[in-house]
Amino acid sequence: MSGLNSKMWVDTDFLNKLNALPDDIAKAAHRAVKRTNEWFRAVTMAELGYSLEIDQKTALRTRFRVYNRRGSRARLWVGIRDIGVHRLGAPKQLKDGVAVGKQFFKQAFISPMNSSELLVWRRTGKSRKSIRLVTLEIAGEAEDIIGTYQIELNRKFQEYFSREFHALYRA
Repeated sequence: MSGLNSKMWVDTDFLNKLNALPDDIAKAAHRAVKRTNEWFRAVTMAELGYSLEIDQKTALRTRFRVYNRRGSRARLWVGIRDIGVHRLGAPKQLKDGVAVGKQFFKQAFISPMNSSELLVWRRTGKSRKSIRLVTLEIAGEAEDIIGTYQIELNRKFQEYFSREFHALYRA
């Protein structure tokens, strides 16, 4: 009778890594939330800029703020107050109004009015002091765009969580 007498062994050292599993899950969740929030900021800012035909770098950067907290929570603050049209590009005075970027504002004029920037204004009445800053409303468009990403947001979080969790145990 012949037989194979070998000394086989199973490496069980990886089981020691499982002691830290709850901490690693929390760490992976925090990183995934942070990355999901950054992705959400980038994609909504780009889409809002595209739909309003404005350069998101100049006009929208200060309106999207990411707040990352420890743990599995993060927040994206979106400022939806009206944007002064002077932020859309360099205003150019024309005969009938002001052109800023791809948009035209009839009966508007350019003046710095105690500012370092050239602002776009429009008269609201006949008196000298009845003027208003020309603004562009973004609230409705921003809410629509943000609302369309709920399902995609959850899918992205799962993708980032899986990637971060696997990265912790790859080594």
